[in-house]
Amino acid sequence: MAHLSEETLTLLALGEPIDPRGRDHLADCAECAAELASLQHVVRAGRAEPPAPAAPGPGVWAAIHAELGLSPAVAADPLTAGSSGTGPSADAPGGSEGDGASAVVDLDARRRRSRRGVPYPAAAAAAAAALLVGAGGMWALQRAEPDPAVLARAELEPLAGYSARGTAEVDQRPDGTRRLVVRTDPADVDGFKEVWLLAPDAQGMLSLGVMAGDEAVFVLPENVDVAQFPVVDVSNEPVDGDPTHSGDSIVRGTLDV
Repeated sequence: MAHLSEETLTLLALGEPIDPRGRDHLADCAECAAELASLQHVVRAGRAEPPAPAAPGPGVWAAIHAELGLSPAVAADPLTAGSSGTGPSADAPGGSEGDGASAVVDLDARRRRSRRGVPYPAAAAAAAAALLVGAGGMWALQRAEPDPAVLARAELEPLAGYSARGTAEVDQRPDGTRRLVVRTDPADVDGFKEVWLLAPDAQGMLSLGVMAGDEAVFVLPENVDVAQFPVVDVSNEPVDGDPTHSGDSIVRGTLDV
């Protein structure tokens, strides 16, 4: 069996089910198992809770203090002051009135006059929330698109001189586009692999194109009737400039149309 496609491995990493043949291949193929483990790591990282923003340093309170024009009595970082047991200041609600009413600062008035900045922990949290919402929206859009409908399938069996096997599927996307998806085991070839649709008697055939690697996707023209050309053939073609079939087929199978 050919290696599992990137799309199949991605769906597996996201928790989607897989057919028994795919599970058997995954159990025996170290390359596919390693790729799946890498994708699962990415999924776990994407689903993990974002880290809490770091506590602001002393410079943040100093900037706030200067922006609001607070009195020197509250110049110390309140986080540091709170940890050292310092009580409420004269400028804080409920504090001492020893400095007189003139020492009390109307913080609400100050805030109304100056709203140019937001302490960076709040800004970081808002940015993180926006990123999460955006990622969730993209995921929802991707999942909203239905999978292509499989119209026909074929098991590709090896021909004389070869041991590779494979599969071929005709599917239809939501926009009506039909595709032929061909997957094969690796095979040693002298030239290149070419994918064909053959009539049952092999008297008529259509070349869909070169198959680079062990998986290929071909868009089927609207006027091609796969019922008239149901045989999927992958050939070993020499680099000789001859566009006709070499007669040297690697795998072949008939679509169940």
